[in-house]
Amino acid sequence: MNLKTYNAPTMALALAEVKKDLGKEAVILHTRVYKVGGVMGVGGRQVVEITASDQPPARSPRRERESSTSPERPAPVGRPATADRAAFVPASFERFELKPAQTSIPAAASPRQEPRARTGEAVADSVASVSPRAHAPQPAQSLSPHPVQTLRAPATKSLPTTRVAPAPVNPDALAALAGEMATIKRLVGHVLSAARRGGGSDATIGMSEPLFDAHLRLTEAGVDAALADEIVGKVRDELHAGELEEIGLVNRGIERALAAQIPAIGAVTLASREQRGRALVLAFVGPTGVGKTTTVAKLAAAYKLRHGARVGLITSDTYRIGAVDQLRTYAQIIGVPLVVALSARETAQACQQLADCDVILMDTAGRSPRDSGKLDELATFVQAAAPDETHLVLSAGADQQVMIRAAEKFGALSPDRLIVSKLDEALDFGRLVNVVKATGLPLSYVTTGQEVPDHIELANPDRFARLILGGSLESVLETVRPVAEAAVT
Repeated sequence: MNLKTYNAPTMALALAEVKKDLGKEAVILHTRVYKVGGVMGVGGRQVVEITASDQPPARSPRRERESSTSPERPAPVGRPATADRAAFVPASFERFELKPAQTSIPAAASPRQEPRARTGEAVADSVASVSPRAHAPQPAQSLSPHPVQTLRAPATKSLPTTRVAPAPVNPDALAALAGEMATIKRLVGHVLSAARRGGGSDATIGMSEPLFDAHLRLTEAGVDAALADEIVGKVRDELHAGELEEIGLVNRGIERALAAQIPAIGAVTLASREQRGRALVLAFVGPTGVGKTTTVAKLAAAYKLRHGARVGLITSDTYRIGAVDQLRTYAQIIGVPLVVALSARETAQACQQLADCDVILMDTAGRSPRDSGKLDELATFVQAAAPDETHLVLSAGADQQVMIRAAEKFGALSPDRLIVSKLDEALDFGRLVNVVKATGLPLSYVTTGQEVPDHIELANPDRFARLILGGSLESVLETVRPVAEAAVT
């Protein structure tokens, strides 16, 4: 058996070295993780050590001791003494039928009288009895007057020759073995998870089981691996070794660290025209089909019906069939004026027409992020309105890269806030954190359905974190505060 030890910075690299050197049939006997270098354990680097063999042990330790200490036996009768016993593999064996008087074994028989299992093939049955080996070997025909019967061992089943009671097991050894197996399971799970993501890092090596499980939940929810490593790293630095084994403490630490990665405005911008000296202008931009018009209607109802503000609406979305009629219907229900602007000049005139309002909400036409010409045209509309806030609206049901790409293209319109719409249509929520980090924009609102004006809430980092870590949308929304009851600035 070829026994070797391999060292590598990561478990994946160590396993690759074992496979390259010993092949796919290699057997891993021991693993451990330790640090080298540094001063007093600080600044060192982690090393993964694997001890492996190219094949399992062919014989038990007891047989190895017996074969090494037993004297060499004489060659069987009728076979040359120089025959290679290791190369000889019998296909059958002989059963010697003795008389009843000869079947008992003397009590003083030495251990050398016990039958031995032959290597190479399984023996179907043991010899009924043998004469003491202290006597000189006799010809085969002198052992029994009965004819010799030859049996062939079964090809598919091996029968034991004797029954041996299992040896006592040390409880401490069992506990150590269970801990070792749990460590291997966690490491292999991390390697497989990293392989599925197309990469990985060393951040999870040596961490506690609750922290490792939290890391897996983050990555499975769609959080980028680098961001998940950063979050668990902060929790590992905050908690002591004993606290890292407490599931509740680890989960609360992960939730706090995750919420810290989600910037949010946390208040509704609301000030009267007298206080500001002019109307508060909010523009809403984004790709097609993200729900800008519905979002504008929800905020208009909240400002008018719940905060008592004087609200005016402007729409430049004359490209989509029925867009103006949809917003006009909402305006009539809420009881607010609506002005349609077909150009940048008309947009500026509409703002002057609604100058006596406290809040002006401007709905814009959806544009494809790939159509740079339409985006430039839209930018002239937004600049003419001179908004105090420009909200970029992105749908949670879109792909992560699509959302990030759209945010990059709409950056030409200088948005300063982000609205995540259609949260009820999202397949997972972790990737929304990646989008927020990529855009660099703070969250202002999230929409959770189509009902006007109820399905809109202030973005809350703590609720978002609970949602990512496994909470259902319904359970999280039970604790939200409507926009009407939210803080205002």
